[in-house]
Amino acid sequence: MLSSDRRKFLSVLAALPLAGCGFTPVYGTNGSTRSLRGRIAYRAPDTPEGFRLRTRLEDRLGRVEQGDYLLNVQLEIDEEAVVISSAQDINRFNLPGKATWELTEPGNDSPLASGTAETFTAYSAFGTTVATREAQDDARDRLAIALADLIVTDIIVASAGR
Repeated sequence: MLSSDRRKFLSVLAALPLAGCGFTPVYGTNGSTRSLRGRIAYRAPDTPEGFRLRTRLEDRLGRVEQGDYLLNVQLEIDEEAVVISSAQDINRFNLPGKATWELTEPGNDSPLASGTAETFTAYSAFGTTVATREAQDDARDRLAIALADLIVTDIIVASAGR
């Protein structure tokens, strides 16, 4: 019983400095994300990865046809062999990805915010050709989702400073 009370006390004590500094959660009632939701239209490459990235952005920031803002995203995805067996078979691949993005108002060329998101994922090439292809497709999907999440984080940080 005492440890439960101690946890509550420590939780309240840990939150006190945040209350004093004007901290507001970005996803809270008055958070900066709320003002962006449903206001951004997206333009991404016409590829499976671009589709997945756009879908994730819509999940996080809302879907709209004509937004107050336009987010342009360019994707670069490479493939690197990282594990080669003694029989010279490639057993594992890295997929480094880079998304260069720019948030603008329609009709205005100067960006409100811009940046580059970079991350990577990997997949194994063991098994059949079909299994390898599925693993590659899954890795590309995961990479697009991770890049979209990084872009959303950057946009939230940029909008919080405005």
